Amino acid sequence: MIKIIASDMDGTLLNDEMMISQNNIDTINNATANGIDFLIASGRQLDEAKPFLMNKFHPGYITLNGAEVYNKDEQLVSSNPISTKSVKQITDYLRENNLYFELITDKGVFSNSLAKRTTSIAELLNILNPTTTYDKALADTKEILKHAKTIYVDNYDEILNNPDTKVMKLLAFDKRQQEVFKPLREDLKSIDDIVITSSSPNNIEINSINAQKGIALMEYAKQKGVKPEEVMAIGDNLNDLSMIKAAGIGVAMKNAVPKIAEVADEQTDSNVNDGVAKIINKVIKNNKAVGNRQ
Repeated sequence: MIKIIASDMDGTLLNDEMMISQNNIDTINNATANGIDFLIASGRQLDEAKPFLMNKFHPGYITLNGAEVYNKDEQLVSSNPISTKSVKQITDYLRENNLYFELITDKGVFSNSLAKRTTSIAELLNILNPTTTYDKALADTKEILKHAKTIYVDNYDEILNNPDTKVMKLLAFDKRQQEVFKPLREDLKSIDDIVITSSSPNNIEINSINAQKGIALMEYAKQKGVKPEEVMAIGDNLNDLSMIKAAGIGVAMKNAVPKIAEVADEQTDSNVNDGVAKIINKVIKNNKAVGNRQ
């Protein structure tokens, strides 16, 4: 019997319009009514993730790839920032290689270029939703950023030199993709207290080694007294890998990258065809069948 379901957002719960369909919303509420604990597991911070839900359901949140976890009352229950030493090593490398990156901190999201942030996110949306044109992705991005609580600065020195600011995640973008990110992974692998993942081919996401969706999900389940085999995780990209592997049932979206499809126990439909709703409906049906046998 599945008692906890965690779902990624981009490419999973969000469709090609960057919205959560009414079918997905209704199914999640039905799951909750049937005793299933539903979690959003995202690379986004809480303030970025919440608006997509339009206050139509109220899950717990694994945010910033597991750097922060919130309960259903949006109370912070765990926090895993990157060490100060590692932040300096990484940011020095990114600067030396002229890579655009953002700082996601406990004080908010910081960017040093609205133009680069806009084009980077538009490229990401276009990659994740290939049926959407770049022009449409760009228009959607500009609309999204109107409501984002991003703090724009000329440079990051004041933030990085503030001992009271914790860096929860570093996010770098580059349209050259693996031409840049493959050597980056190799060059940074000596830093043993970080983990490097990705939510799109045009980005890399760097977190504390302890800030992974899988670790956060299993710790959340443990606190709830739920066994790993009673947990389901749904995702499509590499920052979902740890939770897909850790959960009793890992589910890959039909549009998932090959690595996720390889390790998943099951596959559901794509994000544009309400794959999340379809797998949750299957869980509700199976849970009822198990309950009837007990």
